[in-house]
Amino acid sequence: MNKLLSLIFVSMLLVTLACSPQVKSTPTPPPSPALPASPAVTPGREDLALQKLVEAAKKEGKVTLYTINFIGDAGIAIQSAFTERYGVKIDAISGRGAEFTERLKTEARTKNQTGDYTEGSPLHLINMKKAGLTTTLADLPVLQEKDVWKLDIGYLDQDKHLLAYSPIFQWPLVNTKLVKPEDEPKSWLDLLQPRWKGKILFADPVIASNAYMAFQTLVKGGMITSDYLDKLGAQDLLQVIGPTQGVEALSRGEAPIFLFTAASTATNAVRAGAPIKIIDLKEGMSAQANLMAVVKDSPHPNAAKLFANWLLSKEGQSVQAKARGADGVRKDVPSGFPPALALDPVRPVLTTSDDLETQGKMYQDKVYLPLLKKK
Repeated sequence: MNKLLSLIFVSMLLVTLACSPQVKSTPTPPPSPALPASPAVTPGREDLALQKLVEAAKKEGKVTLYTINFIGDAGIAIQSAFTERYGVKIDAISGRGAEFTERLKTEARTKNQTGDYTEGSPLHLINMKKAGLTTTLADLPVLQEKDVWKLDIGYLDQDKHLLAYSPIFQWPLVNTKLVKPEDEPKSWLDLLQPRWKGKILFADPVIASNAYMAFQTLVKGGMITSDYLDKLGAQDLLQVIGPTQGVEALSRGEAPIFLFTAASTATNAVRAGAPIKIIDLKEGMSAQANLMAVVKDSPHPNAAKLFANWLLSKEGQSVQAKARGADGVRKDVPSGFPPALALDPVRPVLTTSDDLETQGKMYQDKVYLPLLKKK
């Protein structure tokens, strides 16, 4: 700006001198050499990379998502926002993580690929990477942004095939009509009290990975011990298929406590008026992160990477947090949790893929298998 003002001033001065009557005894000084023009402002590397990615994605025209979380009204809001921004159509296919893993294996083996992008829990995404089904996202333009992330979004995979886009809080919940505030468990140890025997709903870890990962991260974080799992397994837990069915059963009053559900499932129930709330246990709660990946050799790789890039942008994170009633991975985007589910920040217990397998198996052996033997 200063250079521009200087150039304008010098130009006006030259024009004024040229138009003024000259004194013959005083020769007119030669004009000052022209000032160098200000260099044109060029887009940054991130902008150029994004521009190229957008152009390539628009040529592909669409992206197919294999999704667990981007469904229903929340999914429509997320998909519509992306398409409105870039003009790239989304085909979303919903299902479970284990189903998508097998489907992508079949597509790769038969070279008849449909899926471009997938997302879900660490357990399933790690299995996909191990099977060679994913590609790196290290070149996403949004990763050039610094100091905006709440956590290392590549914490489970330094190759950056798998990136976190939203924390998963595995929450223990109570039915507020069945449990008075003064009677709420205040500690994980309180769940072992005789009063709760046969009254705790529990998600099947074989079908839904929430409980599997929840106990794994609790053990990893030192909040509970492996001995605790033995004692919890003796509490005659009431098994349900998964988080959604558990929240529904809890809301109907079939039991006073449920272990565990993801934030988005609880959010939807609270928005619908369900009498449920989080148990704020003093040792802390479990957290992991939803991961996303672009499928290797997918038919629309650029459109898939553009969606991944947008989801990590400030706009994408804002849309998903609000639509899903969830948290994000950026510091500059507020949480979408409703008040009934809002707590002080929960420290995520970030673990490795080996931890997921080791402690997850311990959970199955100590809690799940004893439950099966009682049936």
